[in-house]
Amino acid sequence: MEKIYPKSKPELSYLKDKQHKKKTAMTGVWVLVVFGIIFTAVIAKFATSGGSSDILSFTTFPNSDDAYQVAKEYISPTVKAGNLVFAEDRYQFAKKSDSVFVIKSYVTSIDEKGAKIKTNF
Repeated sequence: MEKIYPKSKPELSYLKDKQHKKKTAMTGVWVLVVFGIIFTAVIAKFATSGGSSDILSFTTFPNSDDAYQVAKEYISPTVKAGNLVFAEDRYQFAKKSDSVFVIKSYVTSIDEKGAKIKTNF
């Protein structure tokens, strides 16, 4: 004759594993929700800015006035005489390949003796 043993209670480890998995899954859900909110905020910011922002300013190219302002900054320290007067309306602008800009203009300066000196650049 066979001996019949009473069934033992289910182990508590199964219930603990289930609770742990539920807690881990909920943490993952919250992480995804936070990333979704951040992503939505970034997309909304980009959409409301008209497609241009300070971070993504690579799409806007400088115009002739911008290139002329930069040229003035490079020329100013090289002229020894003081009182520089740039020809704001009289400059030529050309754009070559690879975003190379050519500015042709002049600057008028006054030396120590009071003579006006015209320097082409």
